[in-house]
Amino acid sequence: MMPKRILFLLAHPDDETFGTGGTIARYARSGAEVHLATATRGEAGMIGDPPVTDREHLGEVRAGELMAAAEILGIAKVHFLGFLDGQLANVPREQLVERAVELIRRVRPHVLVGFGPDGVSRHADHKVMCEVALSAFDRSGDPTWYPADGAPWAPFKLYQFEIAQEFFAGWDAPLSGIPRARLTAFIDTSEQVETKIRAFHCHKTQAKDTRRLLERPGYREFARQETYVLARTRLPGLPLPEDDLLAGIPDE
Repeated sequence: MMPKRILFLLAHPDDETFGTGGTIARYARSGAEVHLATATRGEAGMIGDPPVTDREHLGEVRAGELMAAAEILGIAKVHFLGFLDGQLANVPREQLVERAVELIRRVRPHVLVGFGPDGVSRHADHKVMCEVALSAFDRSGDPTWYPADGAPWAPFKLYQFEIAQEFFAGWDAPLSGIPRARLTAFIDTSEQVETKIRAFHCHKTQAKDTRRLLERPGYREFARQETYVLARTRLPGLPLPEDDLLAGIPDE
């Protein structure tokens, strides 16, 4: 029996760890084939505190940090889509969607995971990648879209990573949550908390964010569960809420 495949479609190095790291580690450990697509190399991010590199080499350094984190989390393959950090809103949307569709057809994931509409941090690149994932999910299985980009493949589900807004009370952080009632998937990541935190420390340029998170009251308790909204599905009658992103996926 072939392993189930999950593709995380995100914007920057560190998105995979700070957001969905526990989920990635859980499914990789359980035998799923986990892929990560990152739209950029994080060229516009922080250079470290104290500096780890200079601005000229930041993208290269952050790509290396991502590869180190991916090894800890168990990601089978990282795919760099080749766009510039902070510039996704300026890229023709069709170009982004076609690149995502080509990757989906090559990886053939059963499940896609991306951002919600506000991207948790309200980062413009996160918001763009939310829209890209929705369009790519809809088009990847349709042979009339991008016929030169591989055989059609239709994932069964698309999840959006979201956090209940109640967790941000008292955090004094520019983060955007949603009402807990809108969450539809609750993934137990309690056994992956320390793995996720080890992956944090690979992102040395982002150490300021790591310190900020780990200083939050009860962060380790918070990290024991990661939550999602089921934004698209081709599986009828799924019982909600779910505790498994791969629930209902038929065997190949």
